[in-house]
Amino acid sequence: MRYCRGCAFPVAYGRFLEWTSDGTILGKDSSGTRLVYLDVDEIQNIFTGVSRWMGIPIDRIIYRAEKAVGRRFIETMVPGFIARAPRGKYARPEFGIKATARFVFNYMAGLGMGLGEILEYHSTESARIRITEAHSVPLVAGDGAGVFEHLERVGVDATWERVKSDEYIVTLERVSDEPPAEDRLVLDETTTYLPGNIEYQRCKRCNVPLVVSNTVYLNLERGILRNSTTGLRVVALPAQSFYAVFRELFREFGKELPSVVESLEQRYTRENTLVSYYVDGVEGGIERLFSDFAWKGIGNPIQVGNTERGLEVVVENPFHNEMVAGRIVGLYEALIEENVGATWTEQTPGSLTVTMRQ
Repeated sequence: MRYCRGCAFPVAYGRFLEWTSDGTILGKDSSGTRLVYLDVDEIQNIFTGVSRWMGIPIDRIIYRAEKAVGRRFIETMVPGFIARAPRGKYARPEFGIKATARFVFNYMAGLGMGLGEILEYHSTESARIRITEAHSVPLVAGDGAGVFEHLERVGVDATWERVKSDEYIVTLERVSDEPPAEDRLVLDETTTYLPGNIEYQRCKRCNVPLVVSNTVYLNLERGILRNSTTGLRVVALPAQSFYAVFRELFREFGKELPSVVESLEQRYTRENTLVSYYVDGVEGGIERLFSDFAWKGIGNPIQVGNTERGLEVVVENPFHNEMVAGRIVGLYEALIEENVGATWTEQTPGSLTVTMRQ
């Protein structure tokens, strides 16, 4: 991977991603995949908390939902002629498969998802993949299964086994002659966003916002991203992953799930936010609490102020309503060191209003 001479950030970021003026990060692919930067611990906290609330492991549910995202990813990133090529051992030589895999694994490593390596690949039948430093093993396994299904045009299932402290072997095996068509239904999402006027100071060479290249550090050899301000590991995750996983969980466990996700995010943010990085005391400008929302792809905070109902924060184009609402409340609670009552509404599509009162 080449690095920019201007800001030392991977050149691929400027080539494949666009930080927009409306608080979103969009891939420059045919579907405009939306990405969001989140703490890896934050994602694990949500999944672990939901699993405890339901009383059952949810790794297999996460994996099944993510397969659709993996299929969409490879469909938009790899030329169509590769997927349409004849299948079979001789039609898909080993060097071709490894070249495609390197492209996919490098892209995932650059987003902080860990490292992948193909150990075995049998066209239309099976594959074995080693993954290390994965941000989430079920998500990576789902991505891998989705990629295999799209390229080989068969249905597969995956299992994974830990072989070292942070190393897993994922095994893919064919289970049907065609991939499940219904997976596409979980990818419905809003693809139009409310306009914004965010302006970034950008690198003159690669066009990546300097706040990103100055804050996010990539260790490509390990497939890890870190926030150099907080020291926490982060990952650039497709927003589709949340739509797919939470919709699958909602189907199985009902209407209480969104409020559980919101509460988990609120508590995580309250307990893990270092307020001094954002605001010097309550009088230091509460709006600065949300100053990283836009470059992380979380959304565009357009209004922060007191009303007769309490402190209101309006965020346009939130990547996920419950996650963003929980984050806003948790940030404010971390600032004032008190718990608050809060409600939120989506008065118009794409505009989230969170109201907090002490």
